[in-house]
Amino acid sequence: MRGEPRVARVIVVPTDHAMPNRDYEEALRSLGRLFDEQALEDVLLVERTSGFLVTGLQRAQPHVLVDEPRSRFEYVESTYPYSDIDAASVAGVERRGSGHRADRNEGALRLIGRHVNERGGSRILVVDQGDGFVLRMLLEADADMPHRFDTITSGQLDRMREQALEARRIQPAGGVEPR
Repeated sequence: MRGEPRVARVIVVPTDHAMPNRDYEEALRSLGRLFDEQALEDVLLVERTSGFLVTGLQRAQPHVLVDEPRSRFEYVESTYPYSDIDAASVAGVERRGSGHRADRNEGALRLIGRHVNERGGSRILVVDQGDGFVLRMLLEADADMPHRFDTITSGQLDRMREQALEARRIQPAGGVEPR
């Protein structure tokens, strides 16, 4: 039916509808690993009620010769339902201790997920800016503006990584901290 306007489907979710049980550190680590495997760059990640919507640029395969700089990338849009994230998390847990080293997306998104967990955030949006990230997360709805924006630079990621390593070093055996 030509000429008729398309109507967008709108899902209304109250701002106090957070997802307190989501482990963002593990979920974003798993997504980051998938992005690294797919050679995605300049990623935009949006959490939806059913999972994550992701757009990014996928670098052309090394064996493909391209003359134009824009031809070196392909636009990619994907959805990752929570069930796929959970499966990727299980696979990630099984890989631990294997000597696997995280690449850029996996390492950075894990730290951003840890940041979200520490602040009790949910319903996130992450924008990769190359030298850092912009993060929007929903916090408790008692504030005038429940969304919080953070800019996370590569230097801040380095400090966050050091803090995470330090926390791991001082954690007692069994993973339970003394009171």
